[in-house]
Amino acid sequence: MLASVDRHQGVFGAKAHRYALAPPLSADELGGLERQLGVDLPDDYGRFVRELGARGAGPYYGLDTPIAPDSIGKVMPDPARAFLWEPGGDPPKMGSGRDRRDGTVVIAAQGCGLHSLLVVTGGRRGEVWTDHSIDGGPLVREAPSFLAWYEGWLDRAMLEWAEFSAPRIALDGPADPAELEGIAEVYELVAAHPEHLRTLGYLHLREKRWDAADAAFVAAGEGPSRLYLDRARLYAAKGSFERALTQIEHGLVADDVTPATSDMLLAVQERVLASAGRREEALAVLDARAASCFFSFDLHHRLARERLARNDLDGAGAALERAARMANILGQPTPIETRVPASFDPIIAELRAAGRRVDADALVARVEIILSAN
Repeated sequence: MLASVDRHQGVFGAKAHRYALAPPLSADELGGLERQLGVDLPDDYGRFVRELGARGAGPYYGLDTPIAPDSIGKVMPDPARAFLWEPGGDPPKMGSGRDRRDGTVVIAAQGCGLHSLLVVTGGRRGEVWTDHSIDGGPLVREAPSFLAWYEGWLDRAMLEWAEFSAPRIALDGPADPAELEGIAEVYELVAAHPEHLRTLGYLHLREKRWDAADAAFVAAGEGPSRLYLDRARLYAAKGSFERALTQIEHGLVADDVTPATSDMLLAVQERVLASAGRREEALAVLDARAASCFFSFDLHHRLARERLARNDLDGAGAALERAARMANILGQPTPIETRVPASFDPIIAELRAAGRRVDADALVARVEIILSAN
C-alpha cells in the first residue's frame, strides 16, 4: 500500500529502499549468515528474512543485511550493561572507556551516524535498540522485538504519508483508488495518535464534517499561521472564498509564519482566486511563488504552461529563463549549460507534441541566445 500511495517516495528513507524487498533467504543462506556472524538470529527475524525478504523496505533507510557492529568501525557497548536506557528514565552518564562486546548486529542505518541494533544474545535477545554512541550517548530501546520494530515503522510511514497527503486529498480527492484505500486504512491510526490531530482534521474535512475539522485544527495547537492555513483550506473547500482570502491575509503576516507555510498559504490563495474566476490575480500569485522557488522546476514549468495557455510566449520564455538562472534549481550548484536545457526542454517537447512547432522553435532560439551569451 505504501508503494502505491507514496508514489513520489516522500516518506523518510523511501527513496533509498523504494518499498522493495530483496528475495527471501534460503535455509542454507540464513544458516551461512548465522555462521558468519557467529550467532543464532532471533526467530521472528529469521522468519521475516526466510518468508518475506532478506533486506530492503523498512525503517529509516531500509532493512540491511545484519553485520557485526565492528564491521562499520564502531566500538559497541555490551547491551547488558547499565548504560542501556529505556525512555522515561534518566539517561546514564557515559564513561570515557567502553569495551566492545558481541551481542548485537546492525540491521538499519538511521542517518547521521546512528544505527538500529538487533540484540542477539543475553536477556534482551530479540529487542531492537538505537545506538547513540556516535555522540557519546547510550543505547535506547526502540522495540521489544524485530516484528514490533518493523510493524511500528509501517504505522509511522502511513502516518507520515497521511500528514503530507491528507490536505491534497481533502481538497482534490484521491489521485487513484490506492489513495482512497490508504486514507481508509490510516483513519484509525490517526485517531489513536493525538499528535496527529491536524491530519485528523483533514480527514474530517474530506468528509465535509466542517465543525469537527475546525475543532481538530484548533486542538492541534500548531501555531497561528498553521491555523490560518488550515481554516483557509476549510473555507476554500466550502466555497467561502472571501473568508478563505481573509484567513490567508492574516496567515501571511503571522509572527510564526515560515517560508514553507507562506508558500502553502499562497498556494491556497492561488487556488481560491482561480476558483473565483480571478484568473489573472491567480497567475500573479503563481508568478510570485515561482520567483521564490529556488530548488525545483515544478512551479516554473506550471507558470510557463499558464503563460502559453494565454498565448504569452515571451512570458513563458521569461519564466523558464528565470528558473534556469537559479544556480541551485537542480538541488545543487550546476553550470548554466546544464540548467537551461533542464528548464526549457520539457516545455519545448510538450509544445511539439501539441503541434505548436512555431512556439517550440521560438523557445529553442531563446535557448541558443542564452547559451551563447554565457
